[in-house]
Amino acid sequence: MATQQTAPTQYIKTTSGTTFAYRQLGSSQGIPLVMHIHFRGTMDFWDPLLINALAATRPVIIFDPAGVGRSSGKIPLTFQGWADDLIALVRALGLFQVDLFGFSMGGKAAQMVALTEPGIVRKLILAGTSASQPPEDSSPETAVPREMPPSKPIEMLASADTHSQLKEAISYSFFNDDKAGRAAAKAYWERIGERKLAGEPSRVRFVGRDSGAKQQLAAAKHWSKPNSENSFERLGELKMPVLVVNGDNDTLIPSTRSWELMSRIENAQLIIYPRAGHGFLYQYADLVSGHVNRFLDGHESGNNGSRL
Repeated sequence: MATQQTAPTQYIKTTSGTTFAYRQLGSSQGIPLVMHIHFRGTMDFWDPLLINALAATRPVIIFDPAGVGRSSGKIPLTFQGWADDLIALVRALGLFQVDLFGFSMGGKAAQMVALTEPGIVRKLILAGTSASQPPEDSSPETAVPREMPPSKPIEMLASADTHSQLKEAISYSFFNDDKAGRAAAKAYWERIGERKLAGEPSRVRFVGRDSGAKQQLAAAKHWSKPNSENSFERLGELKMPVLVVNGDNDTLIPSTRSWELMSRIENAQLIIYPRAGHGFLYQYADLVSGHVNRFLDGHESGNNGSRL
């Protein structure tokens, strides 16, 4: 079985002309799990411990978004644009239905994929992410005014330029500043350094600070303004089973936003991981992969009101 450490990078061109770099891991049978990475990240930032555990029982596809890492094209300035790119990739791969996992900004794009083309998404996992900005007259069930995150974590991620700044930014913004958090950050960095494939130099580096990062932040800015075409007012349209996951102390995207997603999506389940931040899925990689596999292998459909 190909793993995150051993799977070769492949390339495919979409009808829009963008060439996407991607890797397919795990089984060749079953519904693929397609995974969208976070702000400034390439597919090399996915933790092998998480990815390999998911790929043990299903096909997993990870990729560099347009304009990121090894992929060509331009980074769209809206998450709808990110979603359109992902839909084009799925079609280019000849896939009729996928399970979709979106982490952080990738989770915002994943929401728009599921809203734009619900027929191709069997099940949806939203990790450490948020719906778009609600209108000012939102219903009482929404946390309005929303809890706002501190500015330092996103500022560190946006401004990191050197490798040491990159490591410091992720360690600070993804993990708690305590013994467990620091140990989890150290173990994460060690694991993503395990990929050493002949002929493929490592791409464990951020999208350019003064180019791609600003374009991705422009998409976040568009998301942060009320807009009925974004996800918040449309979450009720999502009818597929949805799993929402986060740590209990996310300083990038407040954990209350996960509750908001669960409360507004008819067939959603919510899991909060204790004493963990935005990088909960790496701190608890074994546990998260187990919960995701259980969710994907279950038979949830329609409105069963279930909760994990």
